[in-house]
Amino acid sequence: MDKKILAVFAHPDDEAFGPGGTLARYAAEGTEIHILTATRGEAGLWDENSKLKSQNSNLKIHNIREKELLNSAKILGIKKVEFLDFVDGTLSNSIYHKLADKIIQKIDDFKPQVILTTERLGISGHLDHIAVSMTTTYAYLHSKYAANKLYYDCLTKDRRTKDLNDYFVYFPEGYDKEDVTTVIDFTPYWDKKEAAMKCHQSQFHDVRRILKRWEGRERTDHFILQFHRGINVQLPETDLFAGITH
Repeated sequence: MDKKILAVFAHPDDEAFGPGGTLARYAAEGTEIHILTATRGEAGLWDENSKLKSQNSNLKIHNIREKELLNSAKILGIKKVEFLDFVDGTLSNSIYHKLADKIIQKIDDFKPQVILTTERLGISGHLDHIAVSMTTTYAYLHSKYAANKLYYDCLTKDRRTKDLNDYFVYFPEGYDKEDVTTVIDFTPYWDKKEAAMKCHQSQFHDVRRILKRWEGRERTDHFILQFHRGINVQLPETDLFAGITH
């Protein structure tokens, strides 16, 4: 079986800050992984200590963030990255179906067994993340190709630290461990996740914060198996491809 994963995110850096360890693990094991990114991160704020802004005075931040994502993806072992050409901060209900149509087209062309995206509250509450979660779910349910599994990357309550109270508008409280269906151990690939995160120099304020939260924690990613079809599933799981035989 040629294993394939499609991961769908809103912004450059979501791949590394989110399930980067899991992506690195499966890529190293021979899985073909493609990433869809809805935007190029146009609304991102420069890290206040970064020299990138002065060094690239003729470039907009999204030009830098696009390159950062491509460098991150290379480290993680991602086969292909595609930008869907929407604008950061504008993934409102007026374009939901336009976004979903592009994801559906990718699913039908690539034919992945597994699709990953963020959980319905976008992990951080970011409205772009929420839009991508909903449209990816719609795409999974309406594509001609019937992918076997749709997973939501999620944050458990014990990993929600107090510093997150000041992030964005409201950072959701996270999930009980009982809600998690799938835990992926990526311990041997931590170095790749960390290196991929550090590719996002323009957003290094977030890199520092996230790396601090990982100190002393198990190198595991948590997922919710939201939908599945055509397979037998036994929960909990420790493998995204559990139950898939073709």
